[in-house]
Amino acid sequence: MPRKSLSTFSNLNKEELLNIVRIEAGERINDSLLVVAGRIIDLPEWSCTINIRTGEDVTDFMKKWTNKFLNGHANRPSRRTSNPIGTQHDPILDEIISSRINRTTEDLERIKYGHRLSMSAENIAGGFLEEYIAEKLISQGWHCCWGETMKSIDFCNVDDQLLQVKNSDNSENSSSKTVRDGTTIKHWFRRFSRTGATNWSALNELVKIQDENEHLDEVSFKTFVRNAVINNPGSIFLEEDSPFHGNDNQNNDS
Repeated sequence: MPRKSLSTFSNLNKEELLNIVRIEAGERINDSLLVVAGRIIDLPEWSCTINIRTGEDVTDFMKKWTNKFLNGHANRPSRRTSNPIGTQHDPILDEIISSRINRTTEDLERIKYGHRLSMSAENIAGGFLEEYIAEKLISQGWHCCWGETMKSIDFCNVDDQLLQVKNSDNSENSSSKTVRDGTTIKHWFRRFSRTGATNWSALNELVKIQDENEHLDEVSFKTFVRNAVINNPGSIFLEEDSPFHGNDNQNNDS
């Protein structure tokens, strides 16, 4: 089944396409959906690609696009249940570690499961970052492109600006950078990988937040993540045979 972006269709009528979005969304409609839909209609080359069957037209595209956006929002990290880690532990890692440091079998089990738990957390960190920014910046007119509904673009605003967000300065892949080069797409990353310093001041300046009380920062982000995980522990997958299983932190506010 071929994948198509909105740019493959001609004679795009913005109001007609937005009306398709409104009807398809029904009671699920929200401001961000309409803002992002408006951006892909204005800039169809930046829309995501969607599977379109033979005989389906732009109406079908917009219906599928709408559901992709809404499903992305409904399954944001604070609401979703993470999938199990797909790879099995490689026992050669235990041999390497035990050859370097003198540890018991119990120690090695804790290292193994601690590493896998860290992997689960790392897999969702970028999603939490987007959700935090979305929650904080919606009042500033910025909206998240939930469900990856714009190509390599994470946020857009009511003033037609586009923004890519990364968790670290070394987490950007070449395709994302290629998409941005030569365009007006803004780019921001949270963390400098070599120093561990954070970069929130650059984001506050980029989105022009004048009131310091409205600034995004690392303390606020950590609070957001902690509350999100405590309220939805399933957002981080924890294996049943892990020594950490049953040690949930839901009732620990420290």
